[in-house]
Amino acid sequence: MQRGLILVSLAGLCCLNVAVARADSWQVQIAEGQQQVWRLIPVAMVEPEQDSQAMAWLKAMSDAMRTTDYSGTYVHVRGDEIDTTALWHRAGSAGEQEKLLTLSGESRVVLRQNDHCECQWPDRREIVFGDFPGVRSRLSGLRFSDPQALTAHYRIVSLGTSRVADHACHVVGLVPKDAWRYGYKLCITAHSHLLARMSLYDTRGLPIEHDFFTALNIGATDGQSWPDMAPGKPDAVPPGYRIVERPAGVTPQALAPDEGWSVSPLLPGYQIKSRVWRENPVTHQRFEHIIVSDGLSTASVFVEHLPQTKALDPDAAKYGVNIVVRQVGDVRLTVIGDVPMAAVEQICQNTRPVQELPGAQSEQNPLLPPGAPDSAP
Repeated sequence: MQRGLILVSLAGLCCLNVAVARADSWQVQIAEGQQQVWRLIPVAMVEPEQDSQAMAWLKAMSDAMRTTDYSGTYVHVRGDEIDTTALWHRAGSAGEQEKLLTLSGESRVVLRQNDHCECQWPDRREIVFGDFPGVRSRLSGLRFSDPQALTAHYRIVSLGTSRVADHACHVVGLVPKDAWRYGYKLCITAHSHLLARMSLYDTRGLPIEHDFFTALNIGATDGQSWPDMAPGKPDAVPPGYRIVERPAGVTPQALAPDEGWSVSPLLPGYQIKSRVWRENPVTHQRFEHIIVSDGLSTASVFVEHLPQTKALDPDAAKYGVNIVVRQVGDVRLTVIGDVPMAAVEQICQNTRPVQELPGAQSEQNPLLPPGAPDSAP
């Protein structure tokens, strides 16, 4: 019997032996008969439906990641891609400030103040201003701020304890109840409640992605310069840098309920978070952008007027970020998301013109306040 795994022997269905689950193990191993055929099932299948203590750790973590001063080095692993980043984060009266410095690959510096950021490429002497792009979304607690809202489609369970970057951690698993979403495993530091590690698992219980701190310091981030950021203003540009892109200052405009495309029927637990017009900054061509989410997993739908059919780039999505493209006449639909391929395919198939959806005209765009006039751009 391997140490730290739940090993279930089903020889002739005559005996059942269960060992203690190790916190770092997401799956259990099952040996059937004398052939030792192994298959994987989630640990949470032998756990309670929900764990109130695990839900409390999630909520504490979401708050701590926003309000705590900390710094460290974290690693992102996805397939054969390995990236290392140094990070400094502080919270004050002006909100959140953050600095990220890539330690592998091309040199890049990201400075963030609340929802605004600037991204610098020192080697190219280029800079981009814009909205915070969620460059470390895997190590963000925002999506877990309301654990109760996630319980309809995820089992939230405690998987014991572990240790990450020399910090004792509580391990929390979010196991999907169906095949329309991935599973998550989080290591939350015991004393500071920071998110020290996050792992993503597919529907078979196999790992897709890991993000984790190798060094994590809690407290004041001394020694770092924290400039008063004014994104897009000339005095925010380092000497000798060329501005590649700056905020357009135009808020994406919501589609009226009776125009454009939409997704219907939606997958269980998923909702349309927004339907807006956006503009390609290079071609200046407008396109529709639909965001579908269950509160944790998210997929984006892009609707573009592209009469020419174009083959999908095989490298466009790898290692868990799935993508599907469908051509409908002169309209190209692209769906991409950190959700199982079956979900991406179903969302793409269910994306249709609003006028073809039964009762669609009575549905309200989430970005339009109740009672607002349905004005098209």
